[in-house]
Amino acid sequence: MAHLVELKCLCGGVRGKVEVISGSFFHVHCLCIDCQHFAVYLNNEANILDVHGGTELFQTYPAHLKITEGKDKIGCVQLSPKGLYRWHTKCCNMPIANTMRSPNVPFVGLSVKLMSFSSNQEKLNTLGPVTVKAFGKYAKGDKPADTHAKFPISGLPKILAFMLRGMLRKMNRPHPFFNDKIPIAEIDLISL
Repeated sequence: MAHLVELKCLCGGVRGKVEVISGSFFHVHCLCIDCQHFAVYLNNEANILDVHGGTELFQTYPAHLKITEGKDKIGCVQLSPKGLYRWHTKCCNMPIANTMRSPNVPFVGLSVKLMSFSSNQEKLNTLGPVTVKAFGKYAKGDKPADTHAKFPISGLPKILAFMLRGMLRKMNRPHPFFNDKIPIAEIDLISL
């Protein structure tokens, strides 16, 4: 069963839609230092990070995500030369998603903050509970319960199967952040 969820940044300048299809996503709570540095770069920690310094991500296939308004208001940074592309709004400094550097990889980690839900219960009904809590060693204050210090090795087979299914089904296309192989925004390499 699929649900179509509206996407909107804080100011409404960037909008889109994502299909939530059972078996085609991971609901993740990430406490990694790179997500925290990205929030600092955007100068918007209060609207991005939770009390533990974490971010909630909806990891799915690029083919399920569509930007409908504000592509001209999208920017992108890398925190290291081989790092993820971190897409964000230039209008209100909100993270949009993380992708690999190649549009051939069928993966996009969408910020749940952009997803429009009428209540926490609707969010839970649509996304289900967080299934992976990772990088707890970077938590601010106490590490949240059930959080792995790093990424759990037990999750790697699921991710590899997810990627393989996506490659076989060509779920990297259309890609919301690339025109063919060209990124829709200039990639800025930053260091914090």
